[in-house]
Amino acid sequence: MKRRRFVLFSAIAAAAFALATQDAGAQTAKDLVGTWIIVSAPPIGPSAKGILMFDANGRFSQVLMRGDLPKYAANDRTKGTAEENKATAQGTLAMFGTYSVSGTDLIRHIEASSYPNWTGTDQKLSNLTVSGDELKWTNPAPSSGGSPVLVVWKRAR
Repeated sequence: MKRRRFVLFSAIAAAAFALATQDAGAQTAKDLVGTWIIVSAPPIGPSAKGILMFDANGRFSQVLMRGDLPKYAANDRTKGTAEENKATAQGTLAMFGTYSVSGTDLIRHIEASSYPNWTGTDQKLSNLTVSGDELKWTNPAPSSGGSPVLVVWKRAR
């Protein structure tokens, strides 16, 4: 009788452990595939606009920009004033490259970025979670410097 209880308890414990480790936050690259729209990116501002795309072949593309960028008076992007160009440069972050997932880390190899210091680098984003149509991660080294930030996306429909 004791042995039967022990076996039953062991089987229940093993099943619970398997389910717990499966849902412990570990993601796969497959969970990311698709198009995402920005919900929150604190360094970009409260009215941030952005899109993020992950494909099944391990490539990504991301564009973030402030929602309140000023229009150029000259109506020509190559003839912006110093102030207009500064607002655009400081209010826009675009990049593309390859990605992989390791547990709760998203590793991006950035092939090119509008923030040139990131071009050719690997960026590790932590605490990656995909829950339903919500994607979150912590960026420990934002391009604007400062403390780590939580970035939130929603799946595009």
